[in-house]
Amino acid sequence: MKFGLGVNANETITEIVRKTVEAEKLGIDYVWVSDVPVQLYAPTVASAIAANTRKIQIGLGLLSVFLHTPVQIANSVSTLVEAYGERFELCIGPGDRNLLKSVGVPLYHSRGVGNYLLDAKKQIETTLWKNKVKCRMWLGVQGPKMLEISKFFDGVLLNYAQPDLIKWAVDKVGSVKRKDFQFGIFSSSYVYQDFNPKIYNLLRISSAIVALGASKVVLESLSLSEKIVEAKKKLDNGATIASIIDHIPLKTIELFSIFKPATELGEYLSKISKMKVGHVVFGFPQNFSEKTIKELAQALKSYTQLKRSLQTRNT
Repeated sequence: MKFGLGVNANETITEIVRKTVEAEKLGIDYVWVSDVPVQLYAPTVASAIAANTRKIQIGLGLLSVFLHTPVQIANSVSTLVEAYGERFELCIGPGDRNLLKSVGVPLYHSRGVGNYLLDAKKQIETTLWKNKVKCRMWLGVQGPKMLEISKFFDGVLLNYAQPDLIKWAVDKVGSVKRKDFQFGIFSSSYVYQDFNPKIYNLLRISSAIVALGASKVVLESLSLSEKIVEAKKKLDNGATIASIIDHIPLKTIELFSIFKPATELGEYLSKISKMKVGHVVFGFPQNFSEKTIKELAQALKSYTQLKRSLQTRNT
């Protein structure tokens, strides 16, 4: 199992680089740079990270194919690989409907979102091939329709963390012929040794944002549809996320984030590893400070050491 840290593109590039350098020192395998319409451009952040690190893998995404053309995405990856080597992976997807709407980009295509994504994937692959670049391409999805096409990618990144939801998604994808296909999760996270209420409140907001962008099918299956629809109406009428957070069930934290004391992380990782999950990205607010990054790294080290010890005993 590989582990990644999601960076917060609301921070300055200097802050992001400093925290990524720390993550690399602590042995974290990946850093993932999300691309959100109102934040820093992900390839620019990835370039700064690559210039200041040596071996940590760098994930770009989720990059919305409704915000960037396939050729733009492929050429950005090609430029990064040319400058810094094959340390990059890519995750594409539709993107968050509410965030895209906020910048005037409709999440719609006449042939359907799924077909548009598959077309975009082909264009990206063709451009990468012409540029002689190799890059793993993930699909960032949530609902059943997108899960159906994920087997045509190198892997699928889910943005929920609850084991039953993960199992449901894995079952929806079904059998995949490709041996190198991977299941992963990219979730809001707070793994802690010393609990901090301020960071917990950031987790509540982050989890709420994911829930607000969740597919109708997922929300209905979780009995959250009515509450989330009410919250969306408040947002449409000018309310802020912070002002409606108390109207969003705390259940969203359990469903859409990894929220655990460090001593319980190993049990959780062991459980989801049995569901074919081989890639876990701990998203905001886990990167809140160097302290929270270190707490995560220590918990991951304990889990890895215990797993190796058990494997040695069984051989």
